[in-house]
Amino acid sequence: MTTVLITGGIGSGKSCVCRVLAENGIPVYDSDSMARSLYDRDPELAAAVIAAMGGGVADNDGKIDRKALADIVFSDREKLSELENLVHPAVYRDFDAFRREHRDAELVVFESAIVLQRGLPEGLVDKIVYVDAPLELRVARASQRDGKSREETMKRVAAQPSVADDPRIDLVLRNDGTEEELRRATMEMLEKLKKNNIMKTDLARILSVSGQSGLFLYIAQSRNGAIVESLVDKKRTQFGMTSRITTLADISIYTDDEEMKLQDVFGKLHEVLGEADAPSAKASSEELKALFEKAVPTYDRDRFLVSHMKKVVTWYNCLKNNASLDFMTDEERQAEYEAKQAEK
Repeated sequence: MTTVLITGGIGSGKSCVCRVLAENGIPVYDSDSMARSLYDRDPELAAAVIAAMGGGVADNDGKIDRKALADIVFSDREKLSELENLVHPAVYRDFDAFRREHRDAELVVFESAIVLQRGLPEGLVDKIVYVDAPLELRVARASQRDGKSREETMKRVAAQPSVADDPRIDLVLRNDGTEEELRRATMEMLEKLKKNNIMKTDLARILSVSGQSGLFLYIAQSRNGAIVESLVDKKRTQFGMTSRITTLADISIYTDDEEMKLQDVFGKLHEVLGEADAPSAKASSEELKALFEKAVPTYDRDRFLVSHMKKVVTWYNCLKNNASLDFMTDEERQAEYEAKQAEK
């Protein structure tokens, strides 16, 4: 399963995108409506809100009086922040339950306008799609939709700063045309997301970091280093400029003839192992040597050591179980780069 965040500013068209996805069988979690329903569905949250905001926000049945709550938080920024600190964690817990409920789905969507500004929890989503449109078009759409003046809508827009340049965003969906054009663009995006589930592994983006276990997928450059995502648990983190980072595409092993790229070594191992995992790094030296004698019989016995074999089989198993052993070629990598540049 791939979890996708659909986000965007007021009037961008993200709700239309999510409707199209839902019409095509994709489970969509609308965080705004689900958050409102949590006041009734989550007794723990309701009790915490009443305790924080005062008994005046409870009706005669002990449930949240939404109008009374709105009157408090929209006139008191501190109270609004306090409410958000209670509601957002509850929404994330609820979404996690929603995701488990749809565990057999290929894609699950989390729709939210503000989660990137609020601070995206690690591991909440796998991909981020930002729906964008020119400011004046967004304001016109939202004003017509909500029956508000341009000035009122601009205040709402100003309260929701743009995150279009956030490096975590994987795909920008432009919405500066008709609704039909947006629907077609959404379907094209859906196909891209589905293909991503079986996408070839680009070893130029797979990183080994000295002192860190496992492998990491390069996400984006940050001011102080690189934003990466663990292949195993999908958690994102940042490594600083002083971290010793190596891409697997830059690693080779010694053979009697010449060096062999790691990508080719993985291919040879796959031919020998089929769908089975490689022996673990804890396997005996004899077992590891026997594997490489079958897969790469010309490996250099003096310079390609058992310690190197252990790293290779560990990486092989990590890729096999968390990515793909179908690797991207240099030509495919260049084509993908050019396609992304064309989307910007």
